[in-house]
Amino acid sequence: MSSFSIEQIRGLKDLVVDGVAAGIDASERLQQAITRQPYALLAQVEPIEAPVRMIEQCQLAVTTLVYASLRGANRAGATLAGKIIDRVDAPD
Repeated sequence: MSSFSIEQIRGLKDLVVDGVAAGIDASERLQQAITRQPYALLAQVEPIEAPVRMIEQCQLAVTTLVYASLRGANRAGATLAGKIIDRVDAPD
């Protein structure tokens, strides 16, 4: 069985955190693009355009908050993992 150095473990942690962050960003962009499509169609109906735009903005705001929470959880996980690695690396 191979062993890994602390530096390799830190690098792996950083790679995972960056990968999760990139996935969150890509998912948010995709979800918002998909969300906008039906609203764009509905907004073409003049009598309901204003409420449609308001509902769209509310949904996009909620989506933004959800993805901000995911980013915060990713950062918190990164911090925790870093502290655990530091603890393992600390001299006895």
